[in-house]
Amino acid sequence: MSSFFRSIGLSLDGGDFKAMNLKFVPLMFVVISTVRMWPSTALSKVLVDVVRSNVTEHVVHFALFYLFVIWYLLNWGYMISVTLTKPGGYPNSAPRAYTAEGAIYRVKCSIENTFESMVCFIIAVIICDKVADDNAQELIASWAVLVMLTRTIYPVFYIGDIDFLRTFSFALSMMSIHFMFLVSFFPEFQSFVKST
Repeated sequence: MSSFFRSIGLSLDGGDFKAMNLKFVPLMFVVISTVRMWPSTALSKVLVDVVRSNVTEHVVHFALFYLFVIWYLLNWGYMISVTLTKPGGYPNSAPRAYTAEGAIYRVKCSIENTFESMVCFIIAVIICDKVADDNAQELIASWAVLVMLTRTIYPVFYIGDIDFLRTFSFALSMMSIHFMFLVSFFPEFQSFVKST
């Protein structure tokens, strides 16, 4: 599948700065537009309602727990895949020294990126809890659900080496976190988002 996307030019891999920006700038325009419109979509409302009615009223905190579970499961998958494929099994005496290749390497990179983005999300959750007004909470909950969705599919794209969709899902999750910050610190930003 990755070769198909690369054959039609949907890859950020291997281009010079100008060529990459010709693809990256439109991608970011799509990402910003998608994140801005996400809270008003029917899918967003359904997913927030599903979390609220079946799991907890605290959607943002559940999203944080969910990201931790994704990270945890990826770690277990990595350890199992290394144990099954590496002669001598998992290198527990020096696990960071082991250099994986291929899909196993991409699993490891996916784990690291998931952890890094989880740190940003933790900061967003803390700030949203302390700073955001009541009007922003519904927007924040919908973006938290978008972060859950995109971080769920992100490892699939990363392990499958589908770089354009991986970048798109990563950008959606990070832009959602940025929008959570913006509505927390700048209440007037809510009218920009709600004007879609």
